[in-house]
Amino acid sequence: MMNSSRDRLLEDWAAAWSSPENEEKFLALFTEDCVYEDVAMGIVNHGKGELRNFYHLVFSAFPDCKVELHTHFVAGNHAAAEWLFSGTHKGDFPGLPASNKHTSVRVASVFELQGNQFRRCSDYWDMALA
Repeated sequence: MMNSSRDRLLEDWAAAWSSPENEEKFLALFTEDCVYEDVAMGIVNHGKGELRNFYHLVFSAFPDCKVELHTHFVAGNHAAAEWLFSGTHKGDFPGLPASNKHTSVRVASVFELQGNQFRRCSDYWDMALA
């Protein structure tokens, strides 16, 4: 049986990554001591302050970014999702100078949950596709 509130947590996460106006909603999905890791970029954010900066960094590089959730599941205190990131690369991102091209990249994320919040998220994607 699926835990609908935890499924919604993943859906809310994807929706929050799809609009810069959702910053506070995005941050509310995470515990204060969260860890958010972009494995391909080698970026590890500790706590909501660093996560807020990362959120701004992504939207400054891809102001029209969207996250399309393809599939996800929750099992106990862990979850995983497969999704598509898309956006126009208008600003520099660490190791990726702005190209002004639209890009789409498949991503997989693994989450650790604490109650109805994310304690940890690790995103995996291929930088060669960006």
